[in-house]
Amino acid sequence: MANTNKPFGFRPVGKSGANYNNSGNNAYPISSSYGTAIYNGDIVTLSGGYLAAGATSNAIVGVFQGCKYTDPTTKRPTWSNYYPGSIAASDIVAYVSDDPNQQFLVQVLGVAAVTCIGRNALTDTSVSGSTVYGLSGQQLGTPATGNATYTWKIVGVYDAIGDNDVLSAYSEVIVIPNNHLYKGGTGTAGV
Repeated sequence: MANTNKPFGFRPVGKSGANYNNSGNNAYPISSSYGTAIYNGDIVTLSGGYLAAGATSNAIVGVFQGCKYTDPTTKRPTWSNYYPGSIAASDIVAYVSDDPNQQFLVQVLGVAAVTCIGRNALTDTSVSGSTVYGLSGQQLGTPATGNATYTWKIVGVYDAIGDNDVLSAYSEVIVIPNNHLYKGGTGTAGV
């Protein structure tokens, strides 16, 4: 059965190694009026001490999980699943899954998952997130061997009975950050 091309970003699912299996989030500031929307499940990085949307080729600090701020119109505290962009508030705080050993579930763009384990991939950011649900539209780009600067390393396939055809395109895999700011940037080459 074919998989559906329905990207959902990066979802925390566990940790690599003998770590505790929780996905704690840490708080990072977003600068007032930062103009780019960031959706739950999007990759993020740091720029000048503030959180920013991650680019496909940059080292990441983690994956965005939501934010809070004082709404400039209502003057009320607001929790949001995504940052809509251009919020003029001085107290914007984002929550990020930033552990370099965090594992994430993600859809692969047009490739069968069974052939991807051990390879590296960039993030495909061509699909925008949902303003209705605040969820990401990001997925993995085409996995490759080599490329130690690529953001993600594929460490497994998602085991969901009847819900993930690992032999078809748009299957789901488990990844860990390969190019992460807290690992020192560039990771290891894919195999």
